[in-house]
Amino acid sequence: MDLLKIMSKKNNRLVLELLSKYDKLYYSAIKKELKIYDKLLNNSLDELVSAGLVKKEVENPEVRTSKVYYSLTDFGKKAVKLYDYAEQLEKELEEKHSIIINGSVGDNNIIANNIQNSNISFKK
Repeated sequence: MDLLKIMSKKNNRLVLELLSKYDKLYYSAIKKELKIYDKLLNNSLDELVSAGLVKKEVENPEVRTSKVYYSLTDFGKKAVKLYDYAEQLEKELEEKHSIIINGSVGDNNIIANNIQNSNISFKK
């Protein structure tokens, strides 16, 4: 299992982040909130359950049409924190590679990104 590969998939991330906001959600609530096709949502949930990030519980196993709900496992709760940590690192990297050029255009300072693919933006 490659945890980072699983967590980096767009739909998996959406599911994990949604489940981190709620104690548990029924399948239909996840589908409605994320607006993901059944097949894609099923694939994501199956993968996340197999990886031990999400647990699946059937409300009444004796009933074929019983509601199924999903929640994060303890491991999943820890893993979701990686998204916050990655965002912090990205911000830190962005700040490290940004420079302010002494100059202005009108009332705007010019800010250039100090990496090969320079992006220039204007801030007031």
